[in-house]
Amino acid sequence: MTLGASALPVFAGGPGLHTATAGPARPPGSGPNVIMIVLDDLGHGDLGCYGHPLIRTPRLDRLARQGTRFTHGYSGAPVCSPSRAALLTGRVPPRTGVPEVLSRDDPHGLRTQERTLPEYLRTAGYLTAAIGKWHLGRLDAHHPARHGFDSFFGVDAMYTADTYPTEVWRDEEPVETLHSDADLATLTRRFTDEAIDVVDRAGNRPFFLYIAETMPHLPLAVEPEFAGRSRGGLYGDAIESVDHHLGRLFDAIEDRGLERETLIVVAGDNGPWFEGSTGGLRARKFEVFEGGVRVPFIARWTGTVPRGRESDDVVSFLDLLPTVCGLAGIEPEKGVALDGTDLGATLRGARLRGRPPVPFFLSERAAAVRDGRWKLHVRRRGSDQRYLPELYDLHGDPRESVNLTAREPEVTARLQEFLTELEEDIAREQRPPVELTADLPLFADRPNTVRVRLTRALRPDGEPAAEVTVSLAAADGWTTTTVRQRVDLDTDPVLDLEVTPPAAVGAPAGRLDTYGLTPRVGIDGRTVTGEPVRVYAVPHGDDVALALDAGPAGAPLTPSYRELSPDSSWSESADYGWAAGAPAPMSRDRSAPDVLRRDMVNNQPAALLRLRLPAGRRTVSVLRGDDEFATPGIVVAADGTEVLPPGPQVPAGAYQWEEFVLDGGASGRVTELRVGAPETANWKIVALLVR
Repeated sequence: MTLGASALPVFAGGPGLHTATAGPARPPGSGPNVIMIVLDDLGHGDLGCYGHPLIRTPRLDRLARQGTRFTHGYSGAPVCSPSRAALLTGRVPPRTGVPEVLSRDDPHGLRTQERTLPEYLRTAGYLTAAIGKWHLGRLDAHHPARHGFDSFFGVDAMYTADTYPTEVWRDEEPVETLHSDADLATLTRRFTDEAIDVVDRAGNRPFFLYIAETMPHLPLAVEPEFAGRSRGGLYGDAIESVDHHLGRLFDAIEDRGLERETLIVVAGDNGPWFEGSTGGLRARKFEVFEGGVRVPFIARWTGTVPRGRESDDVVSFLDLLPTVCGLAGIEPEKGVALDGTDLGATLRGARLRGRPPVPFFLSERAAAVRDGRWKLHVRRRGSDQRYLPELYDLHGDPRESVNLTAREPEVTARLQEFLTELEEDIAREQRPPVELTADLPLFADRPNTVRVRLTRALRPDGEPAAEVTVSLAAADGWTTTTVRQRVDLDTDPVLDLEVTPPAAVGAPAGRLDTYGLTPRVGIDGRTVTGEPVRVYAVPHGDDVALALDAGPAGAPLTPSYRELSPDSSWSESADYGWAAGAPAPMSRDRSAPDVLRRDMVNNQPAALLRLRLPAGRRTVSVLRGDDEFATPGIVVAADGTEVLPPGPQVPAGAYQWEEFVLDGGASGRVTELRVGAPETANWKIVALLVR
C-alpha cells in the first residue's frame, strides 16, 4: 500500500486473517450471501438508470430493473474515509475514530474496539472478504484483518496527488507496486476476478463481499478496450469499465445458481468531485448539501426484493449493518449505539415507516439532518457560517434553494434538538472511564478543587451502582485528598478532590513548569488509571503584594488577580498603571489553554508602568509567552536603571518567568518601569507579580 515513511507500525503479518475453508453447509433459514459494492466519488446522476444521458451502464441498469432503485439513498459522509466507516459500523463517523478523510501518513484509523458488519457475520459462519480500496487506516491495528475480514486484496487508498508508487496488498503482505495509470487501470478487472474467486472459495458457506472500487475517483484510468468508448469522456470510460466488470460478477452469481441466495447492494461513497453528475442536486463532494451525500443506491435479491421497483424511502449507509444483521439473525452487541435502522421490511417492498432522522457530519460536528421531507443544515464547509440554520423541503425543493426556517420554527427547533442530543450522546460515549479536569492555574500552597468524572465504561456489563475509591497521583511535595463513595455510574458522577501544590512551584524564575496529575479509581478490587493532566501553579493574589493578569479590558481574570489592560492608567488609588510619556500598550487574546495564559499586553515601542512598592526588598516577576508565536526577551529599566536584560527567545506555546529585585525603602515608594524589547521585536507581558 501507499504507506509513506513513518516510525509507526504499518500493516504487517500477524494474527487476524482466517484461512478460507469450506465450512458446513448453509443451515436452513440462514441469512443471504451479501455483496456490497461501493463506487468511489460516483454522483447521484452518473448511471444510466439515474438519468445520465451520455454514460451507458447496462449491467447496473439491469440490476436495478431486477431489484429496487432507491432515489433517496445517502452515503455515510460527503468524503471517503468517514463514509466507509459509517457503512461498516452503522455508526456516524465521529463515533468510529474516522471523522475526516485520512491522509497518506495519517496515524488514525477505524478504532480497534469498533464492531463491524464482517465481525458480526463471521460469528454466523460467513466467509468475509474485503476487495479494493480500504482507506480506513494504514497501520497494523487498522488492517481489514483486525476488523472482521478473512481476506483482503486491494490498496490502502488512492491519492490524487503523488499517486504513485502505490502498493497492492494481498492479505497482510504487499505483493506488487503500481507505478502508472496503466497499472492502476488493471485493478477494476482484477477486483472482479478476486470477487469471483472468493465466491468459489466459499463453497457451502455464506459469504460477505465488500468491494470498494477505485473508480471514478481521480486519477482516472482504464484498460485499452475501454479507452474512448464512452460519450462521457474518460470519466464515462471509467464508469462503463466498472459496469462491465461488475456484470461479470453478476453473471457468475447467476451461473452458480446463487441469485436467490444473494443480496447485492451498489452505491456511491459520496458525491462527485470535479467531474460527474449530481443529477441537478446542489453542491458536490465535501458538502452535506444533497449533491455531496445523495448517491445511487440499488438493491437486488432475486425472489425477495421486488423487481422493477423505484422507492423514494430515505435509506442510508448507516442502515446497512442493522439490516444485514437482521437478515442473518444476528443481534448487534448491546450497549453499542447504532445510528441507522433495519431496512428488512423495506427491501421486501414495504414502505419505510418511522425511521430515525439521518444525520450528516463535517468532521466532528453535526452539520445537517434529513427527516422525511425536511433537511436542516446547521453547519457548512468553510469559515462562513452566516445565515444558519437552513431548512429545506426536499419534496418541493430538491435543489435546496428556498430556506423555510422562518416559516417552520417548530420543525427547525425539533431537528436542531435532535442534532444537539446526538452530539451530546457521542461526547458521552467517547468519555474515558476516568477523566480529570482542573481549572488552571492552580494556586501554590493552597488547596485547589479538581474534578474526576466517572463513566459507565468503568463497569460496562455490571450494575451501575458501585463503591469507588478515587485518588490522585501527583509530583513529590504535592498533597492530595482521597474520596470513597457509592456512585451511580449511569449518571456520569463527578467527584471533587483537593490538590495542594507546594509554595516552591509558584512562579520561580525560568520556564513555566507543568506537573502531571493522574486520576486513579479503585473499583471491584482493581485500579483504573485515567490519562494524566498537565497542570501548573502560581501564587494566589492574596499571598503577594500585587498580582496582575494582563489582557484586553474586560477579559476574564484569574481569580484573586487584578486587571492590567491598555486602559489601566496610573492613579494613586490603584497603586499601578501606565504612565504618560510613552504609548499605552496594545492587547491580544490568543485563546490559549487557560485564563492566565490566554491574554497579554504587548507593543513594539516601550511603555511606562508605574508600581507602588511596599516597604522592603521586593521581587517583581513577569510572565512572558504566547501560545501562537515565539516570544523575544523583555527589557526592563527601573527609574532609568536596567534591572532586567533581555533573556532568550521562548518558542510558541512556552512561557517563562523573569524576575528582578527592587527596594521599596523603609516606607514604600512609587517606581516607574520602562518595559521594552530588543531592536524591533514586540514585548509581551502575560502576568506580573510583586512579592
